[in-house]
Amino acid sequence: MVALKFDYGTCRLKDLRLNTEAGINGRQQVKSLGLHGEELKTTNRFWTSLQMRFGFTPNIFKYFGHAEVFTRISEKSPDDTIRYCIDRTGKADQLLAVTSPNSAVINYKELKDLLNRHGAEGHKYTNGVVSSTHKLRHDVPVQIAGDDFRSKYVIDTPIDGFGRPAVYLAMMRLICTNGAVAMTPVFRSELNCGKGTKGAGFALERAVEGFNNEEGFSALHQRFESSSKSWASVNEANQLYKIVAKMQITNNLSQTGGSGTDVLSDDTPVMHAFHKMTGDVSRLYGLTSSDVLSVKKQRTLPVRCRVYDLLNFASELATHRANPFANRELQGYIGDLVSAEYDLEGTAGSYGNWNDFFIKDERTIETINGMR
Repeated sequence: MVALKFDYGTCRLKDLRLNTEAGINGRQQVKSLGLHGEELKTTNRFWTSLQMRFGFTPNIFKYFGHAEVFTRISEKSPDDTIRYCIDRTGKADQLLAVTSPNSAVINYKELKDLLNRHGAEGHKYTNGVVSSTHKLRHDVPVQIAGDDFRSKYVIDTPIDGFGRPAVYLAMMRLICTNGAVAMTPVFRSELNCGKGTKGAGFALERAVEGFNNEEGFSALHQRFESSSKSWASVNEANQLYKIVAKMQITNNLSQTGGSGTDVLSDDTPVMHAFHKMTGDVSRLYGLTSSDVLSVKKQRTLPVRCRVYDLLNFASELATHRANPFANRELQGYIGDLVSAEYDLEGTAGSYGNWNDFFIKDERTIETINGMR
């Protein structure tokens, strides 16, 4: 894992020097911000947090320049002091979220020490948020559709202080170490951090020492069990297909094999495995494309796999092949799927023999060898 490095500090809003350039529409756009003699790239997280800090919307920049807005805020605001966080991990230093100096925050070093102290099973960083995986203190495997699962939980911690830490329920399929995170509000709980620099650390300490949500885990187990007894619809499969296709086009999935010229063809291991799992919808229903059907119709037509297969396919990609950005999108798909009624809920009477791994290539062999 690349070594992560962050710097924290406070400044006045008027201390930020705007470097602008002409955009496509002729309006001035911010190229970078100068702070204490260095140039920093801005992120969406910076602009969103700045708007929250001083109570304005991005529409204001349609009528006033960025410098004018910054100046007026500094003149009229009772206190224009901000706490900033700089991400120095990549090639270009980036300005993450800005917050009030009095708001709760846990910096990356403190968070890393806390996770190591409590035996977190791993953590990943993306866009100002560290996602750490934890096991329950007292947990036994749960068997679903012939597979053993362990209950886990994932904590998303904003290391720049923007937003509160959130806990998501998760499950790990033991036979292939696929981690499925129910990244949806239904299976999420936020930690109340209060105010002050120690508030977030104290809340996280309590969470990792004694988190438990029996009712939530029971509901999540039930949704996975139900998925093994429900045929997947064209609509549910199509949603996953579009996510995977976009990730292949943007090179957010690691894979081997294939010609490298057409990432949507069956020539790539991922797409070959997907179509083998769902079947060719065009041939099944005599269509040129599944998109010619309305969403309402897609919800009533099954593919050749069950929702359980879609969940395991998505979690396999998220765990073994996706970068952090793609991982969150795939886990979001899983969360949305299990938090609502399946399109064809309860239509499959029994389950068959499920695949341990869907995608067969060198990366799968490496994963299997690493588990032994």
